[in-house]
Amino acid sequence: MLFLSLRNNLFLRDKIIKVCLLLSLFLIIVCSLLLYLRISPQVAPLYLRYSVYFGIDLIGPWWAVFFLPLAGLVILVVNFILAYSLFLRSNIISYFLVFTALAVQLFLIITAILIILLNS
Repeated sequence: MLFLSLRNNLFLRDKIIKVCLLLSLFLIIVCSLLLYLRISPQVAPLYLRYSVYFGIDLIGPWWAVFFLPLAGLVILVVNFILAYSLFLRSNIISYFLVFTALAVQLFLIITAILIILLNS
C-alpha cells in the first residue's frame, strides 16, 4: 500500500525533485567516502576549522569530521519533508527547499575537501 501511494505521488514524479534528491544523496555518499578514505583513525586530534584571522581555531577527534555528511543528511531530510508537505500549495517554495538542500551538500563537500587539505 505504501509503495502504491509513492508511485502515484506527484511530488516524486517531478523531474526537478528527483534530480535534486539523487544529486544530494550522491554528494552525501561522495563526501562520506572521501572522508573515510582520506582521514584515518588516529589518536592525535585533527584540525577541523581554519580562520583567516586566527588560523586553526577548532581541533577535535578524527571521527568529528563525519559530522559533515551527517549534518548534510539531516538537512536533506528536513528540507525534503518540508518540500513534500508544501508541494501542492506552492511548487516554488518546494523547489527552493530542494535546491537549498543541494547547495548545502555542495558546500559540505567543499568543506570536507578543505579539511582533508588542512590535515595533509
